[in-house]
Amino acid sequence: MDSIAGQFLIATPKLVAPLFERSVLLMLDHSPEGAMGVILNKPIETTVADLAGKVFEEGFDWEKPLHLGGPVAGPLIVIHTIAELADREVVPGVFGTLEAAKAQEVIGRRPEPSFVIANYSGWGPGQLEDEFDRGSWLALPATTEQVFEIADDDPWDTLLRAANALKLTADLGLPGIPDDPRAN
Repeated sequence: MDSIAGQFLIATPKLVAPLFERSVLLMLDHSPEGAMGVILNKPIETTVADLAGKVFEEGFDWEKPLHLGGPVAGPLIVIHTIAELADREVVPGVFGTLEAAKAQEVIGRRPEPSFVIANYSGWGPGQLEDEFDRGSWLALPATTEQVFEIADDDPWDTLLRAANALKLTADLGLPGIPDDPRAN
């Protein structure tokens, strides 16, 4: 399987694990050593302001909701558009910051659009590929606009349909749909 880093990972209706049901993840890494992503469409009742004094030394009065990125405890991850504070570029123009001091600086700037995410989703070598084989997930290339639209809406249905159409096109060996329909 080719790397799906920088793509959406979309739970299919077959995946009924409570945390992953109807989830849309942004894949940060995918290699033979394993995979890492964050759920984007699971905001929780905690805000960045609630973390003041607990996770960060300084206080923040930003009422930005925190998202639950997955079941694996890990660093606070910020998905944003500030290139100079990024640990990695996930999708062109979409950056991820995991390093604590940089994440705190990003949060201090209150960038919008952005996600502040606690925990992550992780898979060992071959584990995600096995879940694909069981039909639990579909992958779909992500765009900058789609990543940040998730903050405003839960696009699981729309992205699932798009991923199914892409899979069908590939399975049937059909050419892709042109960006400009007049090119048909």
